[in-house]
Amino acid sequence: MEERVVDKELKITYLGNSLLNVGFRIAGIADSSVVSSTHDAESKLRELFEKNDTGIIIMTSSVRRMVKDRRLNDLIQTSMLPTVIEIPEANEQVGEDDLRNLIMRAIGIDITKNV
Repeated sequence: MEERVVDKELKITYLGNSLLNVGFRIAGIADSSVVSSTHDAESKLRELFEKNDTGIIIMTSSVRRMVKDRRLNDLIQTSMLPTVIEIPEANEQVGEDDLRNLIMRAIGIDITKNV
């Protein structure tokens, strides 16, 4: 994997359902896509990983489950740039451990530990 030097502003991209897509667009995330199949999810993710203009990919847990390609799954787990953040669906219950892991993945620190 080649090393990239970041010398420009990078985009935040959202991949998921149409309801959250509207919310992210209202929040100012212009690069967002509704994803409804494994083919769509994998194709869009490959495209984003190949571009040099994406810094963060926010995807719903249902999109994450759609990804079947092993190499792409590995890339999602290990990529630093773009960083991939998985968020729960709007109607999905999130346990305390899941939320803790989500925060750790997003910001890189465990905020529940006492210093």
